[in-house]
Amino acid sequence: MATAASHPDADPIDREGFVSRLLASQRGIYSVLVAMLPHDRDLDDLFQKVCLTLWQERDKYDPARPFLPWAYAFTRNIVREHLRANTPGRRATCLAPETLERIALARSEIEATAEARRAALDACVEKLQPKQQQLIRARYEGPRSLEEIARELKVSAAAVTMRLQRIRHALLKCVEQALAAGEAS
Repeated sequence: MATAASHPDADPIDREGFVSRLLASQRGIYSVLVAMLPHDRDLDDLFQKVCLTLWQERDKYDPARPFLPWAYAFTRNIVREHLRANTPGRRATCLAPETLERIALARSEIEATAEARRAALDACVEKLQPKQQQLIRARYEGPRSLEEIARELKVSAAAVTMRLQRIRHALLKCVEQALAAGEAS
């Protein structure tokens, strides 16, 4: 198998970029492990093994492609190895390998969709007017109530609710358009 470094027109992924992708994907990787082996005592060890394997195979990662599907393939392989290594009696209590594969694939699709939605939402929030951004951040980044925000803005809580509703609607429309444009391209 060729490595990213052996491709003449591909830049090998730098360590820092790889670590960033790996750190950002850890929750998704662990979720796939939990979905495939919900009651396994070795989940944390398997998670460590997946992360170590990804690090060891980092030269094979193509930075132009999405990271999570690549990481999920390693995760599925490590789970299969783990199941093969277990005693037949223990394996009998697990789901069929085909079912585990379907769960992992469904989870990776869900995670990829959620990642795309989060990225689109971040981009859409950046397109808002500064006051709208401040209101969204005041409401969702801190433990403040609507009443506290209303007092700060010197308006009623109902007015804050209406503003937030309009902003949420605009964000929803923006995210849907961004996702549709991403699928079209």
